[in-house]
Amino acid sequence: MAHRIERPVKHAGPQRRDLLVTAVFVLAPFSASAQQPWKLITPDEEARDNVAPQAPPPPDLPPPPSIDLVRPDISRPIRNPATIEVRFSAGPGQSIDMATFNATYGLLGINITRRLLDHAVVTANGLAAENVELPVGSHRVTMSIADTSGKRASRTFSFSVSA
Repeated sequence: MAHRIERPVKHAGPQRRDLLVTAVFVLAPFSASAQQPWKLITPDEEARDNVAPQAPPPPDLPPPPSIDLVRPDISRPIRNPATIEVRFSAGPGQSIDMATFNATYGLLGINITRRLLDHAVVTANGLAAENVELPVGSHRVTMSIADTSGKRASRTFSFSVSA
């Protein structure tokens, strides 16, 4: 005669219910506060601020560098071979740190920095690479650069190449 071993069956139901109940208690204060108006400053704070001596606002921080694609014109499909020309502009009183340049291709972020730099004429404020061959189709290139203050900018260019 065979003996039957009974094992307890685990059900996900109570665990899911406990998780749901916990989530409701944890998230409830957030959803309630999002629905109720709240005061950014108190009436007393506003009154004190209204009589405070006028002082100039703190200076704005300098902006990060900018990245501009000079060529090709990506507002329409480009044709091979293409010239890629990029101009970098640093914030006031800063200069571009070309050692921080980085370029990636596509959704996978394939690093194309060295390949691009090996074929480009590099200046203090940009680069230009001629006779670049790209496969027909849609493409995405992301470039980043920093200035001497350490501020970094990143910009993604999406474009298509036609036959």
